[in-house]
Amino acid sequence: MDADPTDHEGSEPMTTSTLVQQETVIEGGGRPPVVEWLRAMGPVVHRLDYGGRVAAVGCGDARAVAMLASAYPLAGLDAVGADPGHVRSAADAIRRAGASARCEIEVGSTEVLAPGAYDLVCFLHGLAELADPVGAARAALLAVRPTGALMVVEHTRADAFFDGPVTVGGWLLRAGAARTRLAASTAHGYVLDARPQL
Repeated sequence: MDADPTDHEGSEPMTTSTLVQQETVIEGGGRPPVVEWLRAMGPVVHRLDYGGRVAAVGCGDARAVAMLASAYPLAGLDAVGADPGHVRSAADAIRRAGASARCEIEVGSTEVLAPGAYDLVCFLHGLAELADPVGAARAALLAVRPTGALMVVEHTRADAFFDGPVTVGGWLLRAGAARTRLAASTAHGYVLDARPQL
């Protein structure tokens, strides 16, 4: 079943070019950060319990990429990163997690992601560091299936997501996101949820 394109219970539907700033504060409670981030995305990630495909853009946090692979043992994972050393570290972490058989890791960026192939595409603390964040976000949104989502995690202030066009939220809207919301504020970063055009 496809996820309803609304925020959490009782929220209004998200609309084109509307930034919904309904923020969920999640307590760390000792959970790995990836679990916090995925929980903030709501029902869209539940289909990964039964398979599907995830893409992680940016392998700088090899531990997070490995946790992403471990969170959904039936889902496939493609991870890409610009730094060959980070890609090797992520490949080693995924191997140690026992997930190598269903994961592909390569040097590159969003341009290597197949259009419409992913239930979830994740930027793990890296979108703000790219030379062309709008272009990268556009390619990531094109890689997301119509019922999927783009998750952006950054260590920036919450208002930096929404105050103007030169922000993470502004970049996502300029990239063509149909709906964007600040999903959560966690001990390990802010989580932004963006949905592709249908």
